[in-house]
Amino acid sequence: MRLKNKTPLTFLAFLLSILGLIGPGFWDIKSPYPIKFEKDYLTRASVGMSFNPNNLDLDDKYNNSTITSRKFFGKEIAIAWSQNFLDQIKTKQTVSRVYFTQLPSDLNTYEIEDKKTIFISIMLPLLLKGNEKAFNERLGVIDAFKKINFTKLEKYCQKYKIKTMDCNNLSSLNVPKLEILKKLLLNRVNVFPISMMLAQAIVESGWGISRFAQKGNALFGQWTWDKKKGITPAGINRPSFAVKSFKNLQDSVDAYILNLNTHPAYSKLRSYRQLVGKSQHFKGLKFSKYLDKYAIIGFEYVKKINLMIKRNNLEKFNSLTFQIEN
Repeated sequence: MRLKNKTPLTFLAFLLSILGLIGPGFWDIKSPYPIKFEKDYLTRASVGMSFNPNNLDLDDKYNNSTITSRKFFGKEIAIAWSQNFLDQIKTKQTVSRVYFTQLPSDLNTYEIEDKKTIFISIMLPLLLKGNEKAFNERLGVIDAFKKINFTKLEKYCQKYKIKTMDCNNLSSLNVPKLEILKKLLLNRVNVFPISMMLAQAIVESGWGISRFAQKGNALFGQWTWDKKKGITPAGINRPSFAVKSFKNLQDSVDAYILNLNTHPAYSKLRSYRQLVGKSQHFKGLKFSKYLDKYAIIGFEYVKKINLMIKRNNLEKFNSLTFQIEN
Protein backbone atom coordinates (compact mmCIF):
# COMPACT_ATOMS: atom_id res chain seq x y z
CA MET A 1 0.00 0.00 0.00
CA ARG A 2 1.40 3.43 -0.96
CA LEU A 3 1.27 6.36 1.39
CA LYS A 4 0.43 9.75 -0.06
CA ASN A 5 2.90 11.55 2.18
CA LYS A 6 6.15 9.64 2.52
CA THR A 7 7.75 11.71 5.26
CA PRO A 8 10.23 9.90 7.55
CA LEU A 9 7.89 10.23 10.54
CA THR A 10 4.91 8.81 8.68
CA PHE A 11 6.93 5.92 7.29
CA LEU A 12 8.38 5.15 10.72
CA ALA A 13 4.93 5.22 12.30
CA PHE A 14 3.60 2.96 9.56
CA LEU A 15 6.45 0.49 10.05
CA LEU A 16 6.08 0.44 13.83
CA SER A 17 2.31 -0.07 13.66
CA ILE A 18 2.69 -2.96 11.22
CA LEU A 19 5.26 -4.57 13.49
CA GLY A 20 2.87 -4.20 16.40
CA LEU A 21 5.30 -2.01 18.38
CA ILE A 22 2.86 0.85 18.81
CA GLY A 23 -0.88 1.05 19.11
CA PRO A 24 -3.30 2.39 16.53
CA GLY A 25 -2.19 6.00 16.82
CA PHE A 26 -4.42 7.57 14.25
CA TRP A 27 -5.95 10.13 16.61
CA ASP A 28 -5.80 13.87 16.26
CA ILE A 29 -3.93 14.32 19.55
CA LYS A 30 -0.56 15.50 20.83
CA SER A 31 0.93 12.07 21.42
CA PRO A 32 0.24 9.01 19.22
CA TYR A 33 1.96 6.56 21.51
CA PRO A 34 0.09 4.12 23.72
CA ILE A 35 0.57 4.43 27.46
CA LYS A 36 1.19 1.64 29.94
CA PHE A 37 -1.53 0.98 32.49
CA GLU A 38 -1.71 -2.13 34.66
CA LYS A 39 0.32 -4.18 32.15
CA ASP A 40 -2.05 -3.17 29.36
CA TYR A 41 -1.67 -0.69 26.56
CA LEU A 42 -4.18 2.12 26.33
CA THR A 43 -4.23 4.56 23.43
CA ARG A 44 -4.87 8.13 24.47
CA ALA A 45 -7.98 9.65 23.06
CA SER A 46 -8.06 13.07 24.66
CA VAL A 47 -5.62 15.97 24.62
CA GLY A 48 -4.01 16.38 28.02
CA MET A 49 -5.39 13.13 29.35
CA SER A 50 -3.68 11.91 32.52
CA PHE A 51 -2.10 8.46 32.78
CA ASN A 52 -5.11 7.03 34.57
CA PRO A 53 -7.92 6.33 32.07
CA ASN A 54 -10.47 6.53 34.89
CA ASN A 55 -9.77 10.26 35.01
CA LEU A 56 -11.02 10.72 31.47
CA ASP A 57 -14.01 13.03 31.78
CA LEU A 58 -16.74 13.89 29.32
CA ASP A 59 -18.02 17.44 29.28
CA ASP A 60 -21.30 18.54 30.92
CA LYS A 61 -23.26 17.30 27.90
CA TYR A 62 -21.53 13.91 27.97
CA ASN A 63 -19.71 14.62 24.71
CA ASN A 64 -16.30 13.28 23.77
CA SER A 65 -13.70 15.64 22.40
CA THR A 66 -13.62 15.20 18.61
CA ILE A 67 -10.76 13.03 17.42
CA THR A 68 -10.21 12.01 13.83
CA SER A 69 -7.83 9.89 11.81
CA ARG A 70 -7.26 12.50 9.11
CA LYS A 71 -4.65 14.84 10.52
CA PHE A 72 -2.21 12.55 12.24
CA PHE A 73 -1.42 9.35 10.38
CA GLY A 74 -4.13 9.41 7.76
CA LYS A 75 -6.55 6.75 6.69
CA GLU A 76 -3.85 4.63 5.08
CA ILE A 77 -2.27 3.92 8.45
CA ALA A 78 -5.63 3.26 10.13
CA ILE A 79 -6.57 0.75 7.44
CA ALA A 80 -3.13 -0.87 7.42
CA TRP A 81 -3.15 -1.27 11.21
CA SER A 82 -6.60 -2.86 11.30
CA GLN A 83 -5.81 -5.23 8.44
CA ASN A 84 -2.58 -6.28 10.16
CA PHE A 85 -4.53 -6.73 13.41
CA LEU A 86 -6.96 -9.18 11.79
CA ASP A 87 -4.13 -10.94 9.92
CA GLN A 88 -2.48 -11.61 13.28
CA ILE A 89 -5.72 -13.18 14.48
CA LYS A 90 -5.85 -15.49 11.46
CA THR A 91 -2.33 -16.81 12.00
CA LYS A 92 -1.99 -16.78 15.80
CA GLN A 93 -5.54 -16.53 17.23
CA THR A 94 -4.23 -13.88 19.61
CA VAL A 95 -5.08 -10.23 20.23
CA SER A 96 -2.73 -7.43 21.28
CA ARG A 97 -3.54 -5.59 24.50
CA VAL A 98 -4.20 -2.20 22.92
CA TYR A 99 -7.37 -0.44 24.07
CA PHE A 100 -9.03 2.65 22.65
CA THR A 101 -10.80 5.07 24.95
CA GLN A 102 -13.13 6.36 22.24
CA LEU A 103 -13.96 5.87 18.58
CA PRO A 104 -12.58 8.07 15.76
CA SER A 105 -15.11 10.72 14.80
CA ASP A 106 -14.53 10.24 11.06
CA LEU A 107 -15.33 6.52 11.12
CA ASN A 108 -18.35 7.11 8.88
CA THR A 109 -16.11 8.44 6.08
CA TYR A 110 -14.40 5.09 5.45
CA GLU A 111 -15.44 2.59 2.83
CA ILE A 112 -17.84 0.02 4.33
CA GLU A 113 -15.37 -2.86 4.57
CA ASP A 114 -12.61 -0.64 5.98
CA LYS A 115 -15.02 0.77 8.58
CA LYS A 116 -16.00 -2.75 9.61
CA THR A 117 -12.36 -3.85 9.86
CA ILE A 118 -11.39 -0.87 12.02
CA PHE A 119 -14.42 -1.20 14.30
CA ILE A 120 -13.85 -4.93 14.87
CA SER A 121 -10.14 -4.33 15.52
CA ILE A 122 -10.98 -1.70 18.15
CA MET A 123 -13.71 -3.81 19.77
CA LEU A 124 -12.00 -7.20 20.14
CA PRO A 125 -9.43 -6.20 22.82
CA LEU A 126 -12.15 -4.38 24.78
CA LEU A 127 -14.45 -7.42 24.74
CA LEU A 128 -11.66 -9.82 25.68
CA LYS A 129 -10.66 -7.50 28.52
CA GLY A 130 -14.25 -7.38 29.77
CA ASN A 131 -14.44 -11.17 29.76
CA GLU A 132 -11.05 -11.41 31.45
CA LYS A 133 -12.27 -9.19 34.29
CA ALA A 134 -15.41 -11.30 34.73
CA PHE A 135 -13.41 -14.53 34.68
CA ASN A 136 -10.93 -13.21 37.26
CA GLU A 137 -13.84 -12.25 39.51
CA ARG A 138 -15.24 -15.75 39.08
CA LEU A 139 -11.92 -17.13 40.32
CA GLY A 140 -12.11 -14.61 43.16
CA VAL A 141 -15.55 -15.91 44.17
CA ILE A 142 -14.29 -19.49 44.21
CA ASP A 143 -11.26 -18.47 46.27
CA ALA A 144 -13.39 -16.44 48.70
CA PHE A 145 -15.60 -19.47 49.42
CA LYS A 146 -12.54 -21.67 49.79
CA LYS A 147 -11.04 -19.29 52.37
CA ILE A 148 -14.43 -18.35 53.89
CA ASN A 149 -13.66 -14.68 53.26
CA PHE A 150 -16.98 -13.02 54.12
CA THR A 151 -15.69 -9.51 53.37
CA LYS A 152 -15.00 -10.36 49.74
CA LEU A 153 -18.18 -12.39 49.42
CA GLU A 154 -20.24 -9.45 50.62
CA LYS A 155 -18.69 -7.24 47.94
CA TYR A 156 -19.43 -9.80 45.22
CA CYS A 157 -23.01 -10.18 46.49
CA GLN A 158 -23.57 -6.45 46.32
CA LYS A 159 -21.97 -6.01 42.89
CA TYR A 160 -23.87 -8.93 41.36
CA LYS A 161 -27.13 -7.97 43.06
CA ILE A 162 -27.87 -11.09 45.08
CA LYS A 163 -31.09 -10.03 46.82
CA THR A 164 -32.31 -13.36 48.21
CA MET A 165 -29.81 -13.18 51.07
CA ASP A 166 -28.58 -10.52 53.46
CA CYS A 167 -25.28 -9.48 51.88
CA ASN A 168 -24.29 -7.57 55.00
CA ASN A 169 -24.61 -10.54 57.33
CA LEU A 170 -23.19 -13.55 55.47
CA SER A 171 -21.31 -14.83 58.50
CA SER A 172 -24.64 -15.87 60.02
CA LEU A 173 -25.41 -18.28 57.16
CA ASN A 174 -25.15 -22.01 57.76
CA VAL A 175 -23.34 -24.37 55.37
CA PRO A 176 -26.39 -25.28 53.21
CA LYS A 177 -27.21 -21.59 52.66
CA LEU A 178 -23.59 -20.82 51.82
CA GLU A 179 -23.76 -23.53 49.14
CA ILE A 180 -26.88 -21.89 47.74
CA LEU A 181 -25.10 -18.54 47.74
CA LYS A 182 -22.14 -20.06 45.92
CA LYS A 183 -24.40 -21.40 43.17
CA LEU A 184 -26.14 -18.05 42.85
CA LEU A 185 -22.87 -16.16 42.49
CA LEU A 186 -21.24 -18.61 40.07
CA ASN A 187 -24.39 -18.41 37.96
CA ARG A 188 -23.85 -14.67 37.63
CA VAL A 189 -20.08 -14.20 37.57
CA ASN A 190 -19.00 -15.54 34.19
CA VAL A 191 -18.10 -14.66 30.60
CA PHE A 192 -20.05 -14.46 27.32
CA PRO A 193 -19.22 -15.46 23.73
CA ILE A 194 -17.27 -12.76 21.89
CA SER A 195 -19.39 -13.24 18.76
CA MET A 196 -22.63 -12.35 20.54
CA MET A 197 -21.13 -9.32 22.28
CA LEU A 198 -19.54 -8.04 19.08
CA ALA A 199 -22.78 -8.49 17.14
CA GLN A 200 -24.66 -6.47 19.77
CA ALA A 201 -22.05 -3.71 19.69
CA ILE A 202 -22.39 -3.56 15.90
CA VAL A 203 -26.18 -3.42 15.97
CA GLU A 204 -26.48 -1.01 18.92
CA SER A 205 -23.77 1.41 17.73
CA GLY A 206 -24.26 1.13 13.95
CA TRP A 207 -20.66 -0.03 13.45
CA GLY A 208 -19.51 2.72 15.82
CA ILE A 209 -21.04 5.72 14.07
CA SER A 210 -24.18 6.28 16.17
CA ARG A 211 -24.50 9.55 18.08
CA PHE A 212 -24.49 7.67 21.39
CA ALA A 213 -21.29 5.76 20.56
CA GLN A 214 -19.51 8.80 19.17
CA LYS A 215 -20.50 11.31 21.85
CA GLY A 216 -20.85 9.14 24.95
CA ASN A 217 -18.89 5.91 24.31
CA ALA A 218 -22.21 4.03 24.50
CA LEU A 219 -21.66 0.80 22.58
CA PHE A 220 -24.67 -1.21 23.75
CA GLY A 221 -27.54 1.28 24.05
CA GLN A 222 -28.02 0.87 27.79
CA TRP A 223 -30.69 3.13 29.29
CA THR A 224 -30.55 5.36 32.33
CA TRP A 225 -33.45 7.15 34.03
CA ASP A 226 -31.08 9.92 35.13
CA LYS A 227 -30.88 12.14 32.05
CA LYS A 228 -27.80 13.87 33.45
CA LYS A 229 -25.87 10.64 32.95
CA GLY A 230 -26.64 10.12 29.31
CA ILE A 231 -27.74 11.41 25.92
CA THR A 232 -31.43 11.97 25.20
CA PRO A 233 -32.69 10.13 22.10
CA ALA A 234 -33.79 12.29 19.19
CA GLY A 235 -37.19 11.92 17.54
CA ILE A 236 -38.99 10.95 20.74
CA ASN A 237 -41.42 13.42 22.33
CA ARG A 238 -40.28 14.07 25.92
CA PRO A 239 -38.55 10.71 26.53
CA SER A 240 -38.34 9.55 30.15
CA PHE A 241 -34.90 8.00 29.67
CA ALA A 242 -31.49 8.66 28.19
CA VAL A 243 -28.86 6.39 26.65
CA LYS A 244 -26.20 6.06 29.34
CA SER A 245 -22.79 7.59 28.61
CA PHE A 246 -19.41 6.29 29.78
CA LYS A 247 -15.99 7.77 30.41
CA ASN A 248 -14.42 5.39 27.92
CA LEU A 249 -15.26 2.40 25.74
CA GLN A 250 -14.04 -0.16 28.27
CA ASP A 251 -16.45 1.16 30.89
CA SER A 252 -19.27 0.65 28.40
CA VAL A 253 -18.20 -2.97 27.78
CA ASP A 254 -17.86 -3.69 31.51
CA ALA A 255 -21.28 -2.21 32.30
CA TYR A 256 -22.87 -4.26 29.51
CA ILE A 257 -21.37 -7.52 30.79
CA LEU A 258 -22.46 -6.70 34.34
CA ASN A 259 -25.97 -5.94 33.07
CA LEU A 260 -26.25 -9.33 31.34
CA ASN A 261 -24.90 -10.99 34.48
CA THR A 262 -27.34 -9.36 36.88
CA HIS A 263 -30.58 -8.18 35.26
CA PRO A 264 -33.62 -10.46 35.79
CA ALA A 265 -34.45 -10.19 32.06
CA TYR A 266 -31.41 -12.33 31.25
CA SER A 267 -31.88 -15.07 33.84
CA LYS A 268 -32.56 -17.64 31.08
CA LEU A 269 -29.38 -16.57 29.32
CA ARG A 270 -27.39 -17.21 32.49
CA SER A 271 -29.13 -20.54 33.09
CA TYR A 272 -28.28 -21.67 29.58
CA ARG A 273 -24.67 -20.61 30.12
CA GLN A 274 -24.52 -22.68 33.29
CA LEU A 275 -25.93 -25.65 31.39
CA VAL A 276 -23.28 -25.37 28.66
CA GLY A 277 -20.50 -25.34 31.24
CA LYS A 278 -17.10 -24.67 29.70
CA SER A 279 -16.62 -21.33 27.94
CA GLN A 280 -14.82 -23.11 25.09
CA HIS A 281 -18.24 -24.38 24.02
CA PHE A 282 -19.94 -20.97 24.05
CA LYS A 283 -21.55 -20.02 20.71
CA GLY A 284 -23.11 -16.66 19.98
CA LEU A 285 -25.89 -18.08 17.82
CA LYS A 286 -27.09 -20.22 20.74
CA PHE A 287 -26.64 -17.62 23.48
CA SER A 288 -28.38 -14.87 21.50
CA LYS A 289 -31.67 -16.82 21.57
CA TYR A 290 -32.13 -15.49 25.10
CA LEU A 291 -31.77 -11.80 24.19
CA ASP A 292 -35.44 -11.33 23.30
CA LYS A 293 -35.88 -8.92 26.21
CA TYR A 294 -32.90 -6.72 25.27
CA ALA A 295 -35.01 -4.60 22.92
CA ILE A 296 -38.70 -3.79 22.56
CA ILE A 297 -38.86 -5.65 19.23
CA GLY A 298 -38.47 -8.94 21.13
CA PHE A 299 -37.53 -12.00 19.09
CA GLU A 300 -36.95 -9.83 16.01
CA TYR A 301 -33.92 -8.53 17.89
CA VAL A 302 -32.65 -12.10 18.27
CA LYS A 303 -32.98 -12.57 14.50
CA LYS A 304 -31.09 -9.34 13.95
CA ILE A 305 -28.18 -10.42 16.16
CA ASN A 306 -28.05 -13.89 14.62
CA LEU A 307 -28.00 -12.44 11.12
CA MET A 308 -25.13 -10.14 12.08
CA ILE A 309 -23.15 -13.09 13.47
CA LYS A 310 -23.72 -15.20 10.35
CA ARG A 311 -23.09 -12.49 7.74
CA ASN A 312 -19.82 -11.40 9.32
CA ASN A 313 -18.65 -14.85 10.46
CA LEU A 314 -18.24 -13.60 14.02
CA GLU A 315 -18.15 -17.06 15.64
CA LYS A 316 -14.51 -17.35 14.56
CA PHE A 317 -13.59 -14.82 17.27
CA ASN A 318 -14.88 -16.91 20.21
CA SER A 319 -11.59 -18.76 20.73
CA LEU A 320 -9.36 -15.66 20.76
CA THR A 321 -6.92 -15.05 23.61
CA PHE A 322 -4.59 -12.20 24.49
CA GLN A 323 -1.10 -12.19 23.08
CA ILE A 324 1.47 -13.16 25.73
CA GLU A 325 3.70 -10.19 26.46
CA ASN A 326 7.44 -10.85 26.68
